[in-house]
This record gives sequence, C-alpha cells and structure tokens, in this order.
Amino acid sequence: MASDLMQLGISGLRTSQKQLDVTSHNISNVHTPGYSRQVVDQKAADAQWSGGNYYGSGAYIDSVNRAYDQFAARELTLSTTQLEASNVRQQHMMMLDDFTSKSAVNTVNSMNDFYNSVRSLSDHPNDLGSRQTVLESANQAANSFNNSYETLTNIRRDVNEQLDVTLERVNALGQELAAINTSLQELPDGDKNHDLLDKQRGLINELAKYTKVTVLADKGSLADKVIIGSGDTLVSGVESSQLKMVSGDPDLEDKQIAIVNGNQAKAIKSDHIGGGLGAMLSIRDDVIDKSLDEMGRMAIGFSKQINDLQQSGTDLTGAMGSALFTDVNSPTLLKERVLKPLGSQTDIDVKIDDVNALKAGDYKLTTSFDGTDYSFRLFDPAGNEMKQADGSAYIAATDTLPLEVNVDGLTLTMNTVMGTPPATGQSETVIIQPMRRGAANIGVEMNDPRGLAGHRQTNIVEANPNNTGTAQLSQTSQQTPDALAGTYQIDIINSADLVAGNTGNSGTATFEAISGAAAENVVGNYTITVNAANKLSMNDGSGNAVKLIDDTGAEVTELDYPLTTTGNTVTMVASDGSQVSVATLGAGAAVGDSFTLNITTSDKLTVKNTQTNTLVDLDDGSGNPVQALAYPLTNANKEITFAGQATPTFSLTDNGQAGDNFTVSLGRSSAVGGNSNFLAMQQIQHEKTMNEGKSSVIDLFEGLATDIGMQKSNADKTAEVNQLDFDAASERVSNISGVNLDEEAANLMKFQQSYMASSRIMSVAKETFDTLMRAV
Repeated sequence: MASDLMQLGISGLRTSQKQLDVTSHNISNVHTPGYSRQVVDQKAADAQWSGGNYYGSGAYIDSVNRAYDQFAARELTLSTTQLEASNVRQQHMMMLDDFTSKSAVNTVNSMNDFYNSVRSLSDHPNDLGSRQTVLESANQAANSFNNSYETLTNIRRDVNEQLDVTLERVNALGQELAAINTSLQELPDGDKNHDLLDKQRGLINELAKYTKVTVLADKGSLADKVIIGSGDTLVSGVESSQLKMVSGDPDLEDKQIAIVNGNQAKAIKSDHIGGGLGAMLSIRDDVIDKSLDEMGRMAIGFSKQINDLQQSGTDLTGAMGSALFTDVNSPTLLKERVLKPLGSQTDIDVKIDDVNALKAGDYKLTTSFDGTDYSFRLFDPAGNEMKQADGSAYIAATDTLPLEVNVDGLTLTMNTVMGTPPATGQSETVIIQPMRRGAANIGVEMNDPRGLAGHRQTNIVEANPNNTGTAQLSQTSQQTPDALAGTYQIDIINSADLVAGNTGNSGTATFEAISGAAAENVVGNYTITVNAANKLSMNDGSGNAVKLIDDTGAEVTELDYPLTTTGNTVTMVASDGSQVSVATLGAGAAVGDSFTLNITTSDKLTVKNTQTNTLVDLDDGSGNPVQALAYPLTNANKEITFAGQATPTFSLTDNGQAGDNFTVSLGRSSAVGGNSNFLAMQQIQHEKTMNEGKSSVIDLFEGLATDIGMQKSNADKTAEVNQLDFDAASERVSNISGVNLDEEAANLMKFQQSYMASSRIMSVAKETFDTLMRAV
C-alpha cells in the first residue's frame, strides 16, 4: 500500500513539475514577439484492478501544445502584407508630394518668370538689358527642368536600391525557413518543437511584409512550401530559391524581380507581388515614371512652342530667328527615344510634330518578318494594341522600308528594322519613350540677346464663308518676302479657253485667239473663211452663220477683209445678244483660207492684288509668268508660287468650286522694334496648347500635382484602414496565443500547491512504510 501511495505521489510530483515548467516558460516569454502560449495536456493514468475494484494510478503529461489558430495566423499574415504595402506607398507618396510642392513648383515659377521677362521685353523690344534678362530666365527655366528630372531619377534610383536590400532580406528569410524545415524534419515522428514553429511563423510574418505569402503545410511543418506573389515558390521543403533584380529588355533601367532556379532567372509579374516589394515597384513604374513623362511633356511643349515662334520671326539684326532652347527634334534625340535590344540593328527615328497631341507613357512596337513583308503591332501607353477604325492593324504590313507612321503627335520613321534584311521568322520588340528624358534634355542654345526674335510676320488667311467647295488654303511658309506684303484675293473661276488654228492656208495672215476673253457664253467650234469677194464670215459647228460686229458697231454676217475693226478684232454676237471679242486676224490671208477657233471652259485659279485691283503674275511651274493656273493645281504639293519667287507661298487643296475665294493678308517680314512675336510668346503661358486643347503647359503641372496629392491622400487613408485591420488581427492572435500574466500567475500558484500536495503524499507514504517496518 505504501508503495502504491509513493507511486501516486511521484506521478503527481512529476506532472506538477512539468506544469510549473511550462507555466514558467510562458511567463518568461510574455514579451517575446511571435511567441505562442503553451498548454499542457494532462491525463489520468490507467486504473489498476485490485481486490475486486479499479484503483487510480495517478496522472501523466500526454502532450504540450501551442495555443495556435491557423486562420487567425493567416489573417495576421494577410493584414501584415497589406499594412506594409500601404506604409511603403505612403512613405514614397510623401516624398513625391514634397517634390511637387518644392522642386517641381520651382520649375513652374521659373517658367512664369520667363513669361514675365518676355512681357517686360515686349514693352522695350530693342533694350539689350531686357533681352539679357530673358536669356537668364530661359536658363533658369531649363535648369529647373533639369533639376526636377534629377530629383525624380534619384528617387527612382533609391527605390531600386531599396528593392535590392529588401531582396537580400527575403533571400535570407527563405534560407532560414528552409533551415527550420530541415530541423523539423529531423525530429522523430509525432514530436513537435513549439518554439521552432513559433520562430517559423515569425519569419513568415516578416516575409509577409515584403511580399504576398501563401504557406502550404506538411507533417511536422507549417511552412513546408512557401509561395510568394502569384505562384512562385520561394521555399520548398529544405530548399530555398533566390530572388534578384534583373535588367529589363529592351529598357535596361526597367529592372524587374526574378526568381533564380539553377542557372535560369524567371521574371516575376510585378503587379501580383504585393507587400513592400509590390508597393515599391508600383511607385516606380506607375508614379515616378509618369511624373518623369509629365515633366518631359511640359519641357517639350514649352521649348518647342517657344522655338517655333523664334524661328518664325526676325531678330534684332533683321535675320531669321534661331532656336532659343535645345531642338526637340535634333538627330540625337530622334534616336534616343527608342529603346531596343542589345545588338539590335533597328534604326527608328521618333519626331515630335504636334505637342497638342502628345501623350505620356511608353509605346511598344513589335515587328516580325515573314521573309517578304514586315508586320507591325503597336501598343499605346495603356498597353492596348492600337487599331484602325476598321479593326485592321494600325501599321499596315509592308515589304519596303523606310516607313513613316503618325501617331499621337509623333512621326515614327522606321529606317531599318532588325537588319537588311532580317532573317525569316525573326521578330523584335522595341520601347518608344517620347517624353521620358524631355526635362533632362532641355537647355538654352542662344547666348546673344540680339538673337531673340521680337517681330513676327503677321499673315492672315481667311476663306469666304459663302464658299460652296471644301478646298483649304494654307501658307507653305510663315516667312514671305517683304516685296509680297499686301492683301490678295485668290479666286477659283470658270473661264473660257480659246484655241486658234490656221493649218494648211496659202496666205500669210496671223490668226490669234484673245487670251482671257470672257467667252463662256459662246462655247463651241467655229470656222472663219475669206471668200473671193474679200469678205470674212464665221460659221458654227453646224454650219450656221454667226453674226459679227463691224467697224460701225452693226451686226453683220460678213466683214470686209482686210479687217477694218479696231485691232483687227473679230467680235461675235452671242445668243443672248452680248458681244464677245474672240480673235484677231491680220492682213495677208488668201482667198479660200480658213481658220478654226475652239472655245471651251475650265476652272482656273487667279490671284488679285486688292490694293491695285490687278491680277498677279504666277509661276506656271516652268518659270513662266501667267495670270491664271489650271485648277485643281497640277503640281505635286498643290502650291501657288508668285512669279519671280524661288519658293511657293500658298497651297490650295482640291474640291474647290468656281466662285469660291479666299482673302490673304501678308505682313512685312522685318520690322526694327517689332514685338508681335514676344506678345505671341506670352500667350503660351495660358493658351490651351496641350492635351488636345484642354491644358496649357503649366496646367500639365497642376494636373500632376493634383494626381500625386490625391494618391498621397488615398495612401494615407489606406494606411489608416490597414493599420486598424492589422491591429484587429494582432489582437485576435494575441487573445488566442498570447500569454496572460494573471492567468499564468494563478496557474503558478495552483501547480505549486499541487506540487506541495504531491510531496506530502510521498511523505505520508514514507511514514507509513517506516511504521510498517518498525512493527516488524
């Protein structure tokens, strides 16, 4: 009996000791991050049969378990990912918001200073001091753009460096998780190392800060397989993969995250990574790059419009103006806008034509060659493939290069693609970045203040609102010689064409049609004959006699020959009774000689000087002066050139109607003290010349600042919401797995009393045994 009692005391002592050990372990780790409270599972030992009854044999520790709930833990992991993503985004949006409120706003202020200096110069256009101030303001504006570009690229570089550092930690976490899996797999079946599992969960939660994490469990391990992002395995059992940054293709600066398996690196989709990594990639690609494009679009719009005005005016010396800022279409910049794979033989120029139509972002051009034709697929900045209205490819297939394509204010000139010729079946993708380096490339090219072009020739072209045709008149040059200054009316008329003939006559008389005769109402074929009575008669194509006007003004059917009319003129009487002089016939015709006159009508173009009310001589295309050109115009570019001028002045498209006219006023090209160009430069400050007529250059900054401000506000709100979710998830985990000191203190007292009671049982058993021994 004493022996049984002793065994009962020993079992109680042992179980109480283990309970005290676990309770003390819980108390010791009350402030250990990620620690899960441990709970002892104590059970009664099997009863023993004795004397017709079962008697208890004490207690034992069945297991020690973690207070752990996988659903609460998973919720904490997800909320950790979301919180870190929002915190990282909030942090970077604060930097970008600071950029728009300081560096970028300085750029806008410097542009306004430039406009103000031009405004002051327009009051005193000949003042060299004011001109020098304009140059200094231009330099300040260009430097501000350059500084804004540098600030954004530094932020972008910092993001890439943070990505590198973060990937190092992710790789270390993967290795630690693989090591823990190794340790867990070495445990005997059924054994669990709870502290090791807590460490594993802590590593998973830290990993969740950087990327979205999915954990697949196996026996003995809660993280046998760790998947990041949208399905890439970082840890599989005891093996860990590595992540690294790889250069983009063809944009080397577009670094991407890749997972390394063996000797191969596979790029991970950045839009599915999540966590801090995903937030940094999103900030870099969607916010910083967009900001660079918008600043570039501002710089290009600002400099190109000023340059265009400069080059359309005359400077203080009377010479044509030159570019104030760097030419946005210099040969170097045309090619710099295209990013192509290493070793590519592709040669594409990207020219800025219309700043009003420019869009921010990258275009992607994919070209393939089937052995005969080049096929193209063009994708817009939103990533959508561009199509024609009928659904066909935006760029039609061709077997011939070079090829020019116009898109969104750009002209793409494909000189060479992939080689000359490329291999059959070869394909290649290039990235087109029209705006990305615009703010970096702007600079001031002028150093002589006299070069500022203050005077601009004012030319006005107006179509008559009553025109019935759709022809469009435009200037081919903004600069025309001063000799052409004046007001002109360009008319499309329907007039008669007279062709005289005298083939086969024996006489020597000269028969000529009167050029420009208003013979539209006597159209037809006519024959003029001299008879034996020295009389001249005219018959129409049907042989009917035509009435003529003699030297007295009377209507007759025959005239004396040689003619006695003024200028030897043949004047017809039209069917409406009007008189039309159509030809002249000199002396010398023999009896029986006949002459033909063919009268038709056609559309023509004339130019009249409205100040002198005279027709202007025009170049017929061969250097000959004429007063009318056949319409539609027959030269390739539909151009009108004044006689004696080397270059055309206007162009007039087809589809005009007789009776249509246009009024043109041409100003003088040079005027000392002129300020019309400076006044035009001021207008750029507020004119809606960007964004398809919706924005001014400065409005683009306002849009960028507003967009970044809204994104920062949204980031702040998202961070607040995610913090609340994280706190709630942390509290749920704490309620389940956390150590409650009050509870543990109570357990400590309870198990201490149990330990003391078990000790007393053992003392009683000893005393009983000793009593029995003395009795013997």
